[in-house]
Amino acid sequence: MPVFESLEASTTKNKFFVRLKPWDWLTEKEIYVASKLNDRPTMITMEYWPQQIYLFANGQVTVSEFIHSMAKRFLDWNNPVPENFDKILLEEFEALVNEVKIVEFTDLKSDLPLEIELPMSKQLIKS
Repeated sequence: MPVFESLEASTTKNKFFVRLKPWDWLTEKEIYVASKLNDRPTMITMEYWPQQIYLFANGQVTVSEFIHSMAKRFLDWNNPVPENFDKILLEEFEALVNEVKIVEFTDLKSDLPLEIELPMSKQLIKS
């Protein structure tokens, strides 16, 4: 496992992260998040890494644990971990938290409410 200098220097490395908005599957591989931007309802879709962060944002995993588990996926498939991988993912976290505002950092583990935990289509089935 490489040394992640940006992660080690990060003030968010030991923070847990939670998603804040309802979501659902758009396709077999892509999700969308129901949110508001500039006070207008919108469907947010994401590139691969922000989507992975969002799907893992269950309040049970720290930023450091997430980055290490994603790096392990590369190594398990005998691929090198991309250069600056931790820096790239930290920037994605910051964008989801501070710009898009659909993820939040917390100091403690937390459980998600069902309307955030489950995809919207699964909630309709349960009703």
